[in-house]
Amino acid sequence: MRFSVLLFVGAMGFVLFAYQLATHAQVGKVPTPTELVGSYTYAGDRAKDESAIAAKIAVATAEMNRMVAKRAKPKLESSARIPGQMNIASQAANLVFKMDDYVVTTPENGSSAKVTTPAGESADASFDSKTATLLQSVAKTGGAKAITFILNDAGQLLARVRITNDRLAGPVTYTLLYARSN
Repeated sequence: MRFSVLLFVGAMGFVLFAYQLATHAQVGKVPTPTELVGSYTYAGDRAKDESAIAAKIAVATAEMNRMVAKRAKPKLESSARIPGQMNIASQAANLVFKMDDYVVTTPENGSSAKVTTPAGESADASFDSKTATLLQSVAKTGGAKAITFILNDAGQLLARVRITNDRLAGPVTYTLLYARSN
């Protein structure tokens, strides 16, 4: 019975992942920090994206002990929430990423800075300008979240998210679509 449930959850996660790839698989380019600066509004289908993310979290935590999964799921859900607004600014050699009420400030030169995650954990954050990737690593739990930004041909921002942890069955990956609002 448990294997059937895992197989079903895995199949649903794959189907939703394939759908998400099809809807967001737009060719684009890696933006420079200057091109990234601006305000963005979430432009995806929230219900479909939230459902796809929830399915991926279920697959990633399916083989965990119930008690461990009970603690891991809320942290993953917090880390994987979809910001409605995103503002990216350049201030005094730093890039400031404001995703709704969560703010991450990193040096533009790629070095790391200390931040506090939405789950209240201390993390190191850095921005790689060659790949336009914002990386947050939590040493205490071994978790990491990478957001790679791509500008598509329509001028929209794609945020490709990858959440990893050694305790997960695999990474939680998804892509969010944002329209420039300024």
